[in-house]
Amino acid sequence: MQPVPFLEAMRYAQLKKIVLPDEFYSLDLRTRQYASTVSFLSSLEQINTVMQAVNKSIAEGSTFNDFKELVADSGIALPESYLDNVFRTNVQSAYAHGRWQQQQRNKAARPYLMYSAIDDSRVRPSHLAMNRIIRHIDDPFWLIWYPPNGFRCRCTVIALTEKQALKYGITSDEDLPDVAVDLGWSTNPAEFGDLSDLVDQKIGESVLSKEELLNQKQVIQAEWKASEKLRSLLAPMNGKSRDLFNTVVDTVIPLDPTIRPSAVKTFIDYVAGNDEALTAVLNKDPINLAEDVLRRWVKGDMAQIKSIASNSTAAVTGAATLTEVAAYQIGQIVTLNSPLLVAGSGSDVVIKVINANGAGIDLAKLNAGQGVLFEIGLSLEVVSIETNKGQLIYTLRALLN
Repeated sequence: MQPVPFLEAMRYAQLKKIVLPDEFYSLDLRTRQYASTVSFLSSLEQINTVMQAVNKSIAEGSTFNDFKELVADSGIALPESYLDNVFRTNVQSAYAHGRWQQQQRNKAARPYLMYSAIDDSRVRPSHLAMNRIIRHIDDPFWLIWYPPNGFRCRCTVIALTEKQALKYGITSDEDLPDVAVDLGWSTNPAEFGDLSDLVDQKIGESVLSKEELLNQKQVIQAEWKASEKLRSLLAPMNGKSRDLFNTVVDTVIPLDPTIRPSAVKTFIDYVAGNDEALTAVLNKDPINLAEDVLRRWVKGDMAQIKSIASNSTAAVTGAATLTEVAAYQIGQIVTLNSPLLVAGSGSDVVIKVINANGAGIDLAKLNAGQGVLFEIGLSLEVVSIETNKGQLIYTLRALLN
């Protein structure tokens, strides 16, 4: 399982009230969204222990086995099938709330949503019937059908531009399937408000460790600051960069719908040479938690894009984009603090990266031009420095794990 890419997902999971099973099932459907319980347990302390393990898994992107071990270590014995249900349901609900809030903030650019079901032997027929339904983000359809739509539901929703929605076909009222709602299920994020005012209140009410909750609050605050910082560092869109953004998104979504729009925008800024502000921040040692979070986000985003578009050539040659390249010496190990674009051939200073197979993002595979973008954290050894036909060529060898 990949780490949850949304701060909102963690916030939603952490702020749910822990209640006993009898109290949970006596709540109205809307109020249940604010609560969590664990059947077969009659103690709030035990339920808190299990849900704390869930929240830790969400925050750290842990696997089900990690979660199961945390529960077992606490001395609580529950059937594995039931633990799996608790884990999957809560993680998927957290993802859904995080995704919904991000899609709401970005709906001016991507005003349509497409329902995406997993077409395999385990999918519910009712969920498969909704696969590829496309409706406006403000359509009442999503008040009922924004996934997950039941325990262990794996469905998700993909945000689309108006152009994409028209291309794929907006679903008419007549074409909506006649599917019954699971009335025992309610985690719909479309009816869920902003949780920011509840943070301090829930910390005060919770029987969980106050120290741990306060630490989590610090992380949340740092991530919000990092989010604001990232937005301020990304270059404004113009017609050309917006077209490139849409082209890359059209390529990326079918391959990995979980890639965030901000990840694509960061990638585009590096490709288009609009990275000066972001690179200046990344090239400095982080002085606070927010800057450390920002660095980890950019690194993770680039790694996720690379996983679907890694370069396959052994050697990559192009213009140098590192201002400190003149200080390189043979035998030196260089670790990238910010992504490095190697592209073009008209420069007097050239970088040649050998042992490059799989080490970077191939722009051509994303319809974003020619060249390779090498991600943060990659180490390169300076193998040689030579002059050839008026060009100063630095040959670097990628040091892959």
